[in-house]
Amino acid sequence: MSNQFAPYLTNLTNKLKTVIPTNPLSPSTNYGSYTGTSGTFDSFSQLSGAIPRILSYLFAILIVILVILLFVNYFITPIFKLHAGAPGKILIPGFDDGKLFWSSSTPGQILNSNLPISAQCHGYTLLVDIFIQNPLQFSQQPRILLTRGATMKQTPSGDTLLGILDNYNLAVALLPDTTDLIVSVLNKDNNMENVVLSNIPVQEPFRLGITVMENALEVYLNGHLMKTRSFQTVPKSVLGDIYPLSGIQANMAKLRNLKIWNRILSTGEIRYATPALSTATQMGAGPIPGSSMCATS
Repeated sequence: MSNQFAPYLTNLTNKLKTVIPTNPLSPSTNYGSYTGTSGTFDSFSQLSGAIPRILSYLFAILIVILVILLFVNYFITPIFKLHAGAPGKILIPGFDDGKLFWSSSTPGQILNSNLPISAQCHGYTLLVDIFIQNPLQFSQQPRILLTRGATMKQTPSGDTLLGILDNYNLAVALLPDTTDLIVSVLNKDNNMENVVLSNIPVQEPFRLGITVMENALEVYLNGHLMKTRSFQTVPKSVLGDIYPLSGIQANMAKLRNLKIWNRILSTGEIRYATPALSTATQMGAGPIPGSSMCATS
């Protein structure tokens, strides 16, 4: 019986040798193609030629999807947003037009020429992180936290900002002997346009937001609009450097992450602006000192 089937087995073995190489791992092996009941297996060269076509199809599909999304974004509902807090679902990085100062250095004078608002006395938005460390450092005049374009009086008089400043575009200060914060713009008639926030946080970081418009001033606390003031007349055309608190008042508060835009931000953009609000540790804040000094001027 075995001799009867021997020729068939030999013939089948020879056929298999022509399809399956003796050493399938040999680099010189030519797989070719094999057609059988299970279908056709393409050679490696055919497969490598198909890959670029597949990639081109995928790329074309992505382009079509992008065109559809852009159409929906501009004509139906916003999908992409260029700024944090702007309408849309997908934030596109790299389009933040705000300029950040004091993020990794001690607050100091910023030259007007380095500001994105160097030629603007209004039409801008400013954010700054503040930590009131020692509200008990009293004074007979407002305790300056931040000014722009300010010139100090040689001899202070009175208990208002104009009692210590001759000129300014913007001034932020604590009122004498209180934890009330004043934000002020000087108008072209040399009158103060003030917003006062009562009992601001002490020993807790907060973010102050200021929008200076041609006819109004908006003040935000931690992204929420607190007060709006309509101007009696337009802001005075004052440009100049930005100064943080200094001298004896430097121990009163910590400032960080001053960010300025040369445009009016929406409420959403102000609320979700980056970077995030600084922590007390990041600001190098400490407890209220056991003793405080009183400033006489």
